[in-house]
Amino acid sequence: MAADVRNAYLQAPVREKVHTTAGPEFGPNNIGKTVIVVRAMYGLKSSGATWHAKLSETLRDMEFVPSLADPDVWYCPATKDDGFEYYEYILVYVDDILVVSSKPLPVMKTLQKAYCLKDAPREPKDYLGAKVKPWSIPHETRKVWSMDCTQYLKEAVKNVEAKLAKTNHVLKGKPNTPMQPGYRPELDISTVLGPEQANYYQSLIGVLRWAVELGRIDTHIDVALLSSYLAQPRIGHLEQVLHIFSYLEHHLNSHLVFDPNYVSWEQAGFQEFD
Repeated sequence: MAADVRNAYLQAPVREKVHTTAGPEFGPNNIGKTVIVVRAMYGLKSSGATWHAKLSETLRDMEFVPSLADPDVWYCPATKDDGFEYYEYILVYVDDILVVSSKPLPVMKTLQKAYCLKDAPREPKDYLGAKVKPWSIPHETRKVWSMDCTQYLKEAVKNVEAKLAKTNHVLKGKPNTPMQPGYRPELDISTVLGPEQANYYQSLIGVLRWAVELGRIDTHIDVALLSSYLAQPRIGHLEQVLHIFSYLEHHLNSHLVFDPNYVSWEQAGFQEFD
């Protein structure tokens, strides 16, 4: 189940001494008065950390602990009705909460008592850019959940194309590999990007990293290599990033579909490796 916390920062008390002078927007009787800020208002440098600390305190009280791999992935031992032991998970991204459990509603109700939620907890249809839906595995009765990053990538490619169009450029070709064959980013000696272009490079890498997280692991190695040059990217590095977007655009509608009649990985076109 998924839910969003309403006005998340404002549900946490401010951790620093902050005040301002009231203007006309506070009413004619309050102009010039000193106003003490008591909530982690949006715009304060520490508000994000304050909200995270507040939510972390709540989750610890619920006996969840953060995982070592990701401090925003929380887990807690649980037991199903049939005695099967497993872990419940709570995934947090600022004010977005996803509960993975055999019985997620009680967990959500506990959070609902602590915080005001935008809407009632629900089964997720999308989460952090990915489409989420139940999925059936051939020859199995149990349902699983799937994540699809197609819509996220379409929006990402659309934004890149709009940016390039402003300078009369386009995504080139229909490449079959994420990076140009033979390209070595560590040997690139093209001109270093200026501040604005470097910032754009960094933002594109962020988009691609998230695409990898959502399932495009075919670009993982290439994105990881180009991520090594965030501090001082060159024109050649940016061209390779745009090459990856061309690759994604070309393969955006190419999906691997499993036929329910397949009975083995080999028949599905896969090889087993030690």
